[in-house]
Amino acid sequence: MRFLRSLLTIPFLAIVTILGSLAGLLMRLRDPTGDWVLDVTRWWSRWVTRFAGVRINVDNRANLAPDQPYVFMANHASTVDIWALLVGIPRRVRMIAKKQLASIPFLGWVMWAGRFIFIDRQNAVAARRSIDEAGRRIQGGVSVVIFPEGTRTRDGQMGPFKKGGFHLAMEAGVPIVPIGLRGTRALMPPGSPLVKSGQVFVTIGAPIPTTGLTIDDRPALIQHVRDAIAAMVAEPDEQSG
Repeated sequence: MRFLRSLLTIPFLAIVTILGSLAGLLMRLRDPTGDWVLDVTRWWSRWVTRFAGVRINVDNRANLAPDQPYVFMANHASTVDIWALLVGIPRRVRMIAKKQLASIPFLGWVMWAGRFIFIDRQNAVAARRSIDEAGRRIQGGVSVVIFPEGTRTRDGQMGPFKKGGFHLAMEAGVPIVPIGLRGTRALMPPGSPLVKSGQVFVTIGAPIPTTGLTIDDRPALIQHVRDAIAAMVAEPDEQSG
């Protein structure tokens, strides 16, 4: 029965993605900010995970200021991470994603409509322009989500963190919010098209300030954030709910 549910999730995901993308494009015409589209992506994530039998448990330990933008950083082990973050983070957020995703029909369209930020990792100059644009938008009040590992883990272990996201947060002078994700890899390992039913745990840690930090402080900041995420990832599931 669980296998059948996993199989049915594939066409359901396709249908919901197509409908949500079309709705998002129409909303972008009425709302140039893309905020309405973000509401659609949250709705899309909730319905996909519910249909797949994925229960998202959120442990929010962050006292987030309502008017403060943040850079949210999480470990990355599965496609399910994206849905879990869109559901679990208690505010509108835009993801910083690789440019290749923008060319995917429907998914790329809705990301464009929601004003997600695309980075061309193969072009250093273009990547720098995208980071600068992201910094300006964060200073204007936009919160973003970054996977500092840059890609999904292949062996289940958290990889090294890239410095780009930290440079972005420091340049914008906004706090970094560490997030630990548990259980996502088991539900949809890299390379698998099937989503298994089960539980996911999203732990949102306390914001880590970046104001006043210099480039010399960056290695310590990266280690601080990585340690915070690693500690939340290592927690037993019984502590969340």
